[in-house]
Amino acid sequence: MEILFKNTTAYSLSEYKKFAKFHAEKNNLKYHLYTIFIMFSIIFCMVLQFRYGKILLGIGFIIVLLSFLGYRFIHPLLITKKEASSKKVQKKMKNTYTFYEDFAVISNGKDTVKLKYYKFYKIFEEPDRFYLYLDKDHSYILLKNNFTIGNSKDFYDFMKKKLWKKI
Repeated sequence: MEILFKNTTAYSLSEYKKFAKFHAEKNNLKYHLYTIFIMFSIIFCMVLQFRYGKILLGIGFIIVLLSFLGYRFIHPLLITKKEASSKKVQKKMKNTYTFYEDFAVISNGKDTVKLKYYKFYKIFEEPDRFYLYLDKDHSYILLKNNFTIGNSKDFYDFMKKKLWKKI
């Protein structure tokens, strides 16, 4: 099998912060609309309960609302903090991405993963990097200037052919 593209990218705190910012901006509208919709639904149910004299049920909805809002605002902060303190970020783990005609191999020296291209959820391009999403929340980062085989423009064209709806 012939290697078409090869890229080695080290994960660092600054790279992770850039990814977290990109990810938050990409999902910002959907995330906030969903939060507002659920919040108003809970408030509607709470008001109905108080209106019909079911005070305990109304208080239950207040607790549900506070729990939901706490989860929506605190959970992302905890995930970001956990990921920023992980071994891959703290030790600047390097991933080597090798792309062949039908699949990609991702290796970090310890683990190796072979992925068919259809398994990528989406790919986003930034001026200096690519984000290869595996699902809505997890992504690999490829810096454009770290290609040792091939280049970023040809890589983009190749991935566009393979994943024309997802890029």
